[in-house]
Amino acid sequence: MAPPPPELMFELVGEILLRLPPSDPASLIRASLVCKPWLRLVFDAAFLRRYIAFHGAPPLLGFLANIRGNGYNEPRLVPSATHSCFKPPAFDCSRLPWVMDCRHGRALVFDMWADSEGALSVWDPITGDRQVLPKPRRCKFISAAAVLCAGAAAGCDHLDCCGDPFLVVCLGMSPMDDGFTLTDVCVYSSEAGSWGAPSSIDLGPDSISKMNRGIITGDEVYFGLMCSARILKCGLRNNALSLIDLPDQCDHWNFVLMLTEDSSLGLANVRDSNLYLSSWKVNPEGLGEWVNYRVIKLETLLSIRSPCAASVIGFAEGVDVIFVSTYVGVFAAELKSGKVTKVGGTEGYLSVLPIMGFYTPDFGRRRHRHGLADF
Repeated sequence: MAPPPPELMFELVGEILLRLPPSDPASLIRASLVCKPWLRLVFDAAFLRRYIAFHGAPPLLGFLANIRGNGYNEPRLVPSATHSCFKPPAFDCSRLPWVMDCRHGRALVFDMWADSEGALSVWDPITGDRQVLPKPRRCKFISAAAVLCAGAAAGCDHLDCCGDPFLVVCLGMSPMDDGFTLTDVCVYSSEAGSWGAPSSIDLGPDSISKMNRGIITGDEVYFGLMCSARILKCGLRNNALSLIDLPDQCDHWNFVLMLTEDSSLGLANVRDSNLYLSSWKVNPEGLGEWVNYRVIKLETLLSIRSPCAASVIGFAEGVDVIFVSTYVGVFAAELKSGKVTKVGGTEGYLSVLPIMGFYTPDFGRRRHRHGLADF
């Protein structure tokens, strides 16, 4: 009878488990059930820090969608994989909140029916923790908002900062004595627990933002404006506001802002059944212009006929995934590999906001300890 194989050195066990794919969160949980030493290893904080650093960019766990239903928005949470153990808590659709942003492990939710102190909430889609924000100063109507890690401008890698301080950049309108409105941009700091002084710009009715979220690069936040072919640029350090025109060929009702491979401002728009990808380039003299760097035929990409009614409704940073809504459903297209996955039906998706993060076993334990906070 052959002798049993030698036991695997425990140091090698760690190296093997380190290479389990984060896109399949259940793999680490299954490994933790093998034996008690493996369980202790998988829940060890030092191992989990190594695991996150080893894999780098967080995987796409799922997405939050704003869906048109019965004349109202019906938010929905959808895991990215059928067999994923990531089970996001369900929304209480009786409140009909609007998901404005999802970034760095946090989602920003706007509830138009809430009182003045509960319109904006920052929610962790993994643990279910929720923090209600006070109402921004002077803003009578909130048009758009973005949530980000407070260390974004300082170069945080956002691999494990979901519990750190955060900022919320809010775009809103405030009335003036002469009957016109100003567009105010103000920043909330979770460390200070308050909103800073607003910066203002006169945009008139053009201050209404697109339903899709803004883009953050360095210390600058960009919001697409729905009623004009422009983008509002907000500087976090100097509170400066400026405008960028959209490309000439861009339909200002059918585009999303995105990050290019060099983390600069980009844009994706659909026109004539094609997906156009553009980047904003600034020359040494400080003058910027849009450069088209890729044109993708949607009929070929999505393998559907006559995608003339297609619209681009979301972008996932880090994994370069574009979400496209068509008459047969919603598709997630990986720009680098060309892989396309159908992720939604024809219910009337208005925007898609990706949930990026490492769903390691310690997150599951935290979520169980805190309980689920549903909207």
